[in-house]
Amino acid sequence: MTQSHVESLNAYLSTGINSVNGWCIPHLWQSIWPLYHKIGPGPIAEIGVFEGKFFIGLAKTFGAAEAHAAIDVFDMQEFNLDGAGVGKLEVFRTNLAAHGLGPEKTRCLQRDSLTLSVPDTLALREEFGGFKFFSVDGCHEVLHTMRDVEFAMSVTHPAGIIAVDDYMNPMWPGVLEAIAKMYLLREFQFVPLLFTCNKLFLCSRSYHDAYRKHVLDYVREHFPQTRLKIVTRFGYQTLSVLPNMNNWVDLAGET
Repeated sequence: MTQSHVESLNAYLSTGINSVNGWCIPHLWQSIWPLYHKIGPGPIAEIGVFEGKFFIGLAKTFGAAEAHAAIDVFDMQEFNLDGAGVGKLEVFRTNLAAHGLGPEKTRCLQRDSLTLSVPDTLALREEFGGFKFFSVDGCHEVLHTMRDVEFAMSVTHPAGIIAVDDYMNPMWPGVLEAIAKMYLLREFQFVPLLFTCNKLFLCSRSYHDAYRKHVLDYVREHFPQTRLKIVTRFGYQTLSVLPNMNNWVDLAGET
């Protein structure tokens, strides 16, 4: 990890992020950055990239030189069932280029995520070898959310993270219902790790305790104004991370 890495990421989070339409905030990286230091560089993926606000930040975190995957209906708006965001493929590619991410490094799949199949899983695993971070931010209806999370589990590296957007958003209750149905009815390798800035993070049970402790220690050291609490979600000791939204503090280069 070089200093130029954290400087580039801080520059995006402090200013560049505001030039891209979307719904994520830099305070998410209080949790993402220490997780990156445990996981290491590698490919990222997102279902529901919209215009790339979160995707670009993740790519800058896990490696701008890596190949990544973007899955979205983009201009096929007949499949945008909940109207969560009207993305355009050309706008997404333009934003990638504007922030130093070569479009040739991003595999864009213009698909309704419900059509993703076992061959798609196998192809993505062969091409990328397991994603280090997978963001689920597509259609927020119950069926789509459940299918998208399970698909993410099938293509995410065992040491990776899955983030589920709008988990506690009252405007999109389907996400909370989907997660509740999944974890009340079945057991999964990926389990709840932490909640922050409207997103629920999942990780493999094998890494759960180490990741939770690392994020807790990092935030306590570098962001003392952030509120932290360990709570039980679906039987797992998870972390609630509530940053002070009134100020932004640059990420520390080392964790």
